Amino acid sequence: MVSQFTAAELEELARYDALVNASRMTAADYRQIKFNEELLFPEQAKERERTRAQYAARKAAQIESGEYEQARERERQYAEANREKIKARKAAWYQANRERIRVQQAAYRLSKRCLNGELVG
Repeated sequence: MVSQFTAAELEELARYDALVNASRMTAADYRQIKFNEELLFPEQAKERERTRAQYAARKAAQIESGEYEQARERERQYAEANREKIKARKAAWYQANRERIRVQQAAYRLSKRCLNGELVG
């Protein structure tokens, strides 16, 4: 796919992304980002809304027919019956991804410290 932005625009977008990633997000920020995405990528926004509408309609139909509660009950029964298997699977996943998670958590803690003013020079 060919970029629809110039190099200067891509650089500005990257700078803005870094600024957003380093700051605390408010509800107004999320609304602004959603608005920007709808302006820049209208096809993706339409697809996202269509997908959400389909999910909501499917869930409403399941709730109306009683399937939703039955599915939740099946999930609870499976979790109860396979508690040890699920625990082992989660532990194996964590071990396989331990280094990535450690780096991610360290970056998160550092960003929180920066935002709280603890690392300001």
